[in-house]
Amino acid sequence: MPALSLRFRINLLISVVTLLFVAILLNVVIDDARRSIREEMEGANRVTLQLLSTVLRDAGARTDPSRASEALLGFLRELGRVRAHDIRLFDRDDREIYASPPSVYKAGRAAPRWFSALVHPQLPVVNMPVDGGHLVVTVDSSRSILDAWDELAELMTLAVAFAVAVNALVFFLVGRSVRPVDAVAEGLQRMERGEFHTRLPRFAVPEFEAIGGSFNRMADALEASLADNRRLALIAQQSGDAIFTLDLEGRVGYWNPAAERLLGYGAAEMAGRTAECIVPQDGRAQFAAHAELIRARGLVDHVETVRLARDGRRVEVAVSAAPLVDPVSDTVIGGIWSLRDVTEAKRAREAEAELAQNRHLTRLIQTRLEEERRLIARELHDELGQYVTAVKTLGAVIANQTRTSGGETHRGAVTIVEVAERIYDIVHDIVRQLRPSALDHLGLEDALAEAVGNWRRLQPGMAVELRMEGELDGLGEETNITIYRIVQECLTNVVKHAQASRVDILVRRPLGEPWLMLTVSDDGRGLTERNAVEAARFGLLGMRERTEALGGSFELDAVPGAGVTVRVRLPAPAAAGEAAA
Repeated sequence: MPALSLRFRINLLISVVTLLFVAILLNVVIDDARRSIREEMEGANRVTLQLLSTVLRDAGARTDPSRASEALLGFLRELGRVRAHDIRLFDRDDREIYASPPSVYKAGRAAPRWFSALVHPQLPVVNMPVDGGHLVVTVDSSRSILDAWDELAELMTLAVAFAVAVNALVFFLVGRSVRPVDAVAEGLQRMERGEFHTRLPRFAVPEFEAIGGSFNRMADALEASLADNRRLALIAQQSGDAIFTLDLEGRVGYWNPAAERLLGYGAAEMAGRTAECIVPQDGRAQFAAHAELIRARGLVDHVETVRLARDGRRVEVAVSAAPLVDPVSDTVIGGIWSLRDVTEAKRAREAEAELAQNRHLTRLIQTRLEEERRLIARELHDELGQYVTAVKTLGAVIANQTRTSGGETHRGAVTIVEVAERIYDIVHDIVRQLRPSALDHLGLEDALAEAVGNWRRLQPGMAVELRMEGELDGLGEETNITIYRIVQECLTNVVKHAQASRVDILVRRPLGEPWLMLTVSDDGRGLTERNAVEAARFGLLGMRERTEALGGSFELDAVPGAGVTVRVRLPAPAAAGEAAA
C-alpha cells in the first residue's frame, strides 16, 4: 500500500477536525431544540388547559348542566385548532363527537423520524371529565419539531458548504506550503550519494527554514567529521599508546611512532611484516585467539600480556583491539591494535599486594603478641601471685607469733609482709598492663573506664575525660584490644612528652554505621622535633600498624604549642541490637 502524501494527510486531518466540529455543533443544536420545544409545549399546554378549564366552569355556571357538553362543543367549533394540541370530545358512550381540525401550517410535511424521536417531548395526555362525556387533550409538537428541523437543515447546509470551502482552501495552501519538501528530499538523496557539499536554499515558511538550517548544519558537521578523521590520523601519530593495524593475515599496515618507541621497530621496517616478531613463543596461542576474536567482530579489552622489543626485552603491556570494518561491504578487513606499557602499574599493584600482605602479617603478629601477653599475665597471676601470697602469709604468721617477744625476728617478718605486699602490687600492675582483666570480663567501656581511673590516680594534676557514644558492644576482641592499646599508648605519650593538663578521649560509633571513631586530644606542647622522631620510631608507628592491620585509618594532628590530636577510624561489625532493628 503506497504511503499517503503529507498534503493528503493534512487535508484528511482538517476534514476529521471539521466533521468533529460539525458533530459537536449538531449535538448542541439538537439539545437546544429539545429544550426549546419542551418549554414551548409545556407553556402552550398550560395555557390550553387553563382556557378549557375556564370555559367548562363558565359553561356549567351559565347553562343547564345537562347542556354543558353542547355549549362546550359549540365553543370548540368556534375556536378551531389550538396550536400544538389535538382536542377531542367524547359522549357518555365514548363516541367521538368532536376532533380538532388538522393544522394547515406546513401541511403535508414532517421532520424525519429519527429527529422527531430525539427532540419530541414526553408530555402526558390530559383527560378532562365534562357533563355528558369527557374531553381528551393531546400535545402535538410536530409543527415545532418541523420548524427546528428546517433550522437545523439550513445550519447543516451552511456547515457543509463551510467545510468544503475550508478543505479546498487548505488543499490549495498546503500544496503551496509543502513545495519545499521536494527540495529537502532531493538534498537528502544527494547527501546519501556522498555529496556532502549539498546545501538547501532559504525558504519563506519558518518551519522549512528551520529544517533547511538544520540540514545545512548537518552537512557542515559531516564535512567537519571528515576533517576530524584526518585529525584522528594525526592523533594516532601522536598518541602515547602504541597503535598499529593488522590485516586478516596478520601483516602490519599502520605503525605509529609510539609503537616505534615502545618496541624499537620502525614503521618502514614493520610495513607488510607479520606481527609474530613481537609476540614471544609462550604468547603465540593467546595472540592467535585474539586474532580469531577480532575476525568474529569481538573486542579485546585491556588484556595484560608480554611483547618482545627489537632488542629482545620482554615488555609488559595491556593489549586492546577492535575489528577494522569496511564501511562499504560491512566486512572485517583487519584489526586495530593498541599496546600500553603497564610495567610501572604492575609494579605498583605488586607493591600494594605486598603491603596488604605485610598488614596481614602485622595483624597476625599483634594477635600472637596479645595471646603471649595473656599467657604471661595468667602465669604471673596464677604462679607468681600465689607464691607471693604464700610468702606474705608465712611472714604474717611469723610476725604474729613473735609479736610479744619482739626482736629481729619480728621486725624481719613484718618486713617480709611489707615487701610481699609491694611485690604483689607490682605483679598486679604488670598483669593489668599485659592484659586488662576488665576487657575480658566487663567489655571495652568498663576496661577503658578502669584504665582512665588508674591514670587519674597516677597523675592527679592531669584531667582525663572519657566519653563513650553509640553501641560499643559486640565489636570483637581484636577491635577492643586495639582501641585499648591505642588509648594506653596515647596516655603514655602524653605523660612522657606533652606536659599537658587535660586529655579528652572520645570513642564514638554512629548508630547503624559499620565503623567507629577514636579521638584522643591533649592541650600539651605538641610534638617537638625530638619527640616526633621518638614517637615515629615507637609509639605512633605501633598505633598506625595496629590500625591499618584492621583495615582502618590513622591521622595525627600535631602543632607545636597547640597539643596533639590522634584520630583512628576502625571498621566495626553490626551490633546485635542494630541487626534486629
